[in-house]
Amino acid sequence: MKYLYMLFMLLSVAAVFLAPLDKHELNELSFSFAMGVDHAEDGYEVSLQLINPAAVAGKSQVPNSPYVVYKATGKTIDTALERISVNISRYNYLKQIEVILLGEAIARDGKAKDVYDYILHSAQIPSDANLVIARDVSASELLKIYSPIEGFSAFEIENILQKLGRDIPVTATEIKVDEIKEGKDIAMPFIKVEGDLKSGKERGNFETTSPGHIAYGGLALFKEDKLSVFLDYRDAAIITILQGGESGFSIEASCPKDENNLFTFRVFGNLARERRVETYEDRYIFHYNLRLSGDISQMKCNVNLEDPDDIELLEKEIEKTIQNHVQDLLALVQENEMDPLGLGLFMREKNPETWKKLKPDWPAPIKNAEIELKTNIKVQNIGHYKKGGG
Repeated sequence: MKYLYMLFMLLSVAAVFLAPLDKHELNELSFSFAMGVDHAEDGYEVSLQLINPAAVAGKSQVPNSPYVVYKATGKTIDTALERISVNISRYNYLKQIEVILLGEAIARDGKAKDVYDYILHSAQIPSDANLVIARDVSASELLKIYSPIEGFSAFEIENILQKLGRDIPVTATEIKVDEIKEGKDIAMPFIKVEGDLKSGKERGNFETTSPGHIAYGGLALFKEDKLSVFLDYRDAAIITILQGGESGFSIEASCPKDENNLFTFRVFGNLARERRVETYEDRYIFHYNLRLSGDISQMKCNVNLEDPDDIELLEKEIEKTIQNHVQDLLALVQENEMDPLGLGLFMREKNPETWKKLKPDWPAPIKNAEIELKTNIKVQNIGHYKKGGG
């Protein structure tokens, strides 16, 4: 907790000195690192997780909570934020917000666009804050969870996204860039609650060995501006692969000589490249180059990992597995007529004349798309395994 307090103080002081227009003393400001936006009958329900510096420092004589969550409704997000400001004794300082949670209902209603457009126009909220969907729980309720590791759900979410690196997090600016280019539907990370939500909102969550906690779930896929499908994080890894991500994910493949057993290939390097698009009347074939490198991390196959021929057999099984997953993902997006892969952007870059014809109806033509992979798999490390997986 001392580390969190030091971090809080450093960020707070920096905020004051780097924002001269906000001429308030440090002890007159309330700081928030996370904001939630949920559906309300009259517009929006906005929630802020406000840091309590006295409680975080551990010097308060009163056992205060390290944070509080205030929420209010309004026809606009600004109105709701104004109502929160009226209810607290300090000035709201929102330029430190790092995470903006969208409730599932508001995403399914097609209001996610309103939120990220608001962020881009707002002088209060950073446009590089990460947008995240809260699944099966409102954003305001999720912000109330006591994180057993980080203390604050805001820090927990931010650290999860940082761990994923550049492969997953999405900002309002990135969404707007793709929207302007045209040819790609939104894919946002989603988080969920593992364990009991009710106990997760109580201070006793710090003291149990089985706490309710926040977990990364995968990607929320949008059709136009509405949330349509949740994609499990293992299936979402295929989107990451095609877009060149390398966040240390694992691929389970069948043994080359025994399909009832599996081995695991952990990816650490990925050089993905969009090669070309072939057009045959109403068929569109998208060609990718994939160069994956990684380690064998679990083995139940009757092979000799010191034999180059057996290693080659494993590499072929990895390639086959990736091909199958890509085809399953393509079938899913074709069924829902969405384009989280950015095949429209691919077409726009490689075959602009065809894209001009397809753009008015995109992503409907994706039902005629095919994906061909040219895959190069490189096993770097086999650990201590020998013949028979032992």
